[in-house]
Amino acid sequence: MATCIAGDLTKLAVDQDGLQVEVVRKAVAPRSAEEPLARPALGVVPLPSNGVAGEEETAEVLRSDVVGIVHFSHPVVAEGALLAEDREVAYVESLGIRNPVSSGGPARVVRVLVTDGQPVEYAQPLFAIERS
Repeated sequence: MATCIAGDLTKLAVDQDGLQVEVVRKAVAPRSAEEPLARPALGVVPLPSNGVAGEEETAEVLRSDVVGIVHFSHPVVAEGALLAEDREVAYVESLGIRNPVSSGGPARVVRVLVTDGQPVEYAQPLFAIERS
């Protein structure tokens, strides 16, 4: 049967009616209270421009605020599309709630980083845009 010492279960063995099952988990060093959790960087990231290596531009990344399913707003924006004003480019559906993702003002879509209907995580990059 299982043994648990100080809350760290690393091995579980069951032997019942001739069936033997053993599960072993790699021990993980505990994280100190002062050590912050790793989070993805937010804001501006370098992206290759026009697919040409070496030429770089910086683009602002629109990220998901929640975990859910991303859906593109209509009309769907494509790479290179110019957005004349603040516009909803997609929304993330989470627990039946629609969480809009908007451009935040005039911009050009540099890159679409997700597909319609794709599951997304918190802070996952969705679109790279360049402010105009």
